[in-house]
Amino acid sequence: MGIISGYAWTLPAVIAVGWVLSWWGARWIRWGVLATGVIVSVLVFLTGFHVSSPPLSPHSGCTREQVQCMDGRPIPWLEAGVFGFACCVLLLIVTTVAEIVMWLENRSSVE
Repeated sequence: MGIISGYAWTLPAVIAVGWVLSWWGARWIRWGVLATGVIVSVLVFLTGFHVSSPPLSPHSGCTREQVQCMDGRPIPWLEAGVFGFACCVLLLIVTTVAEIVMWLENRSSVE
C-alpha cells in the first residue's frame, strides 16, 4: 500500500463524474453537485475522527498517544474527505470561470 490509499480517490472521482454529467443539465444542477460534494466531503472527513480503533492489549506496552502505536483505520476517511473537498474547490473555480465566459459570450452575441 502506498502513502495514499486507493479509496481516497473514490469520492473525488464521483464528484468529478457528477460535475461533468451536470453540464448537460440545468445550471442549478452543477452548483447542486458541488454543494453536495462539499457536504459529503466534510461528513466523510468528520467520520474519520469517529472510526473506532481496536482495543490495545495491556501487554503491548503502548498507549494511544504514542505514534508507533496508532491505528491507521481513519486515514483513508480523512484522505477521502480532504481530496473530495479539494476537488470541489477546484471545480468551483472552473465552474465560476466557465459561467463568466458563457455569460460574456451571450452578452456579446446579443449586442
